[in-house]
Formats: sequence, C-alpha cells, structure tokens
Amino acid sequence: MLTQRRLVLPAFALLALPLLAQPALAAKKGKRFGIEGRIVKFEGGQDLLVVKVAKTKVSGFGGSVAGDPAPDSVKRGEEVTFAVVPEGSVLRRTVIKSVKGGGLNNGSRESFTEALSAIPTDRNVIFSFEKNPKGQPEWLLKMIQIRMTQEELDARLEEISVEE
Repeated sequence: MLTQRRLVLPAFALLALPLLAQPALAAKKGKRFGIEGRIVKFEGGQDLLVVKVAKTKVSGFGGSVAGDPAPDSVKRGEEVTFAVVPEGSVLRRTVIKSVKGGGLNNGSRESFTEALSAIPTDRNVIFSFEKNPKGQPEWLLKMIQIRMTQEELDARLEEISVEE
C-alpha cells in the first residue's frame, strides 16, 4: 500500500503541473504596455482613438501603473490606433483617470466623450494598453492617465492641507 502511494503522489503532481502553469500563461497573454502621447482624434462611431506617440516607455510613474515599455511595432513620433470601450463596467471599459481625482468617466458613452474633452492638449498623457483580443486594431486601450503639472500639484496640496 505504501508503494502505491509513493507512485500515485508523484504522478498526480506531474498531472497538476499544466494546471499550475495556466495562470502564468494567462498573465502573459494580457500583458500591459504604457506610452506617453497626445490624442490626435477620436472616431466615436467606430470606437477608435488615434494617438501620436511621444515616448514608448513611461518613466517616473511606476511601471506597474501603465505597463511595460511599448512593443517594437509602436514607434515614437508615429500615430497608433487603439480600440476603446467607452461604456460598461470599470473592469471592462476604457478608463480615463486624473491623478488629481480618480476616474473621470462613469461608464456611459456620454461621460467618456466628456472625459476625452477634458484631457489637456498642451502636454502628454499616459496610455495603458494591451493586445486586442478581437484582432483589429492591434491594440486595446485600457486606461488614460492624466499627469498633474507642478501648479496643479501645488493647488491640490493646498486644497487638502490642514491649517495649523
């Protein structure tokens, strides 16, 4: 009986290895990338956002927020087209965030359009994206994050500070 257990347990462990590897494979499939750039145009009828890439690696912002450096097919100075999901739950839709105050869109198409118009055009913002599971365009935009200027940071700190 003891000999059978010695054979069964290692065999079971070998069978379980592919199951343990599944989460690692899934994580790789949904890999996020981050770039900095500016919005060129939004094609609302097709749910496409065109961005001019300024930087293919987001620096000084914690790579885990935006993602890894962009793949080789995304080039600095060129335009890239992203599929967007303007409505739905926060886990499904493209989220537009301000470091100042959290999400700017609430899940409706109208709030997405309004949030897009609030994105500054005088500076780069961060775009976090992954491979589009539907195929075309190649990339699915998951999040747009607006960095604060020093003036905006100072105003925010003043707003939240407590008088002594």
